Amino acid sequence: MKKKYHFFIFVLLVFGYSQTFAGVAILNGLTHIHTGVSGTTITGSIKLKNEGEKESRILIYQQDIILSCKEAVDYQAIGSHNHSLGKWLQTSVNEKVMLPNEEYEVTYTIKVPTGTVESGTYWSIIMVEMTDQLQIEKRQGIQIDSKVRYGVQILTDIGASESPKIVFEKVDFKQTNDSTKIIQIKLKNEGLFLSKTKLNIEIFNDQGVKVKVIIGPQKKVYPNYCNDFEIELKDIPKGKYSGILVADNGTDLFGENINIEII
Repeated sequence: MKKKYHFFIFVLLVFGYSQTFAGVAILNGLTHIHTGVSGTTITGSIKLKNEGEKESRILIYQQDIILSCKEAVDYQAIGSHNHSLGKWLQTSVNEKVMLPNEEYEVTYTIKVPTGTVESGTYWSIIMVEMTDQLQIEKRQGIQIDSKVRYGVQILTDIGASESPKIVFEKVDFKQTNDSTKIIQIKLKNEGLFLSKTKLNIEIFNDQGVKVKVIIGPQKKVYPNYCNDFEIELKDIPKGKYSGILVADNGTDLFGENINIEII
């Protein structure tokens, strides 16, 4: 008996990229950021286009994204954390059949309640899932059906923005097979607002002279949650060095001293 497995290709801007699969594209990005105050109504839209040659049926629904400091990225039901936006957010449709070359806007409304609302960033994910088969592969009697869903982040800053405090939760080193050394860093956001954080490293020799600056990645670090960063140490002669990891959230800089040995 042949076995059949179903897989999802999941596209989410948390990881910093956007692609088009299965003929349906999202035209206006995978991250939508808004600002508001208590009692306001905010509207937005997700622009879709079916670039395929046949009609495609899509489902639209919400999930919360959890980026714990100890567990892997997780997707849970709306309301699973205190700053879930889903309890205020509604979409115009739950499903749609798109004809070839059709463009369509899924509109959404965010109704911030009146009264006292804690300042900070609120967020949830609108899933746009294609129900059509992307492709079918058969390997050694196993049939694999691949499907795709996009995760569109909807974020809203409520109240007067504050610069979040960034904390270095963990710093480790990893040695690859080709002797390349990689610094693995876990950053935590101890503030109430989302932090778009860029991580760099300044490297000094044993005489205190700066010998290299390596520009690392920029990622979102959610309030009270963590995100993982990696910086590859390349083209550095063998020896012992000191380094300063610098996390830049656009307003403040946060540093961590480390020792480095290249062998």
